[in-house]
Amino acid sequence: MAEPQTRRARIGATVAMAAVAVAITAVVLWLTVDWRDEGVRAALHSWQEPVDDTMPVTIEVDRPPHTTLTCDLIARDVRFVVVGQVSVEVPAGGERRQRIDALIPLRGDGIAPELEGCTASR
Repeated sequence: MAEPQTRRARIGATVAMAAVAVAITAVVLWLTVDWRDEGVRAALHSWQEPVDDTMPVTIEVDRPPHTTLTCDLIARDVRFVVVGQVSVEVPAGGERRQRIDALIPLRGDGIAPELEGCTASR
């Protein structure tokens, strides 16, 4: 009767080691992708009430000056439905930290903008 418990213990240890290996691999991959962004950061800085079916927004980007960014902005209504979207290109050059003004065209009553993210290209 001692043998089944030993076999179960080996199976449990094997499963635990496999889970740890998968977790370590996932962390290494995540860190690799995270470090590859070369310090690109972007955030929604401010926005204003919609004017003429557009929502004025300002984003703040922090990136190496040689990097071009494409930032995707959306606007949502009171029910969280996307009612506007725009892609804004931040050209290479200039200061590392910049504030960029953009207009999100609206197809409804937008009340809140979101910065979905920015992708870098050289």
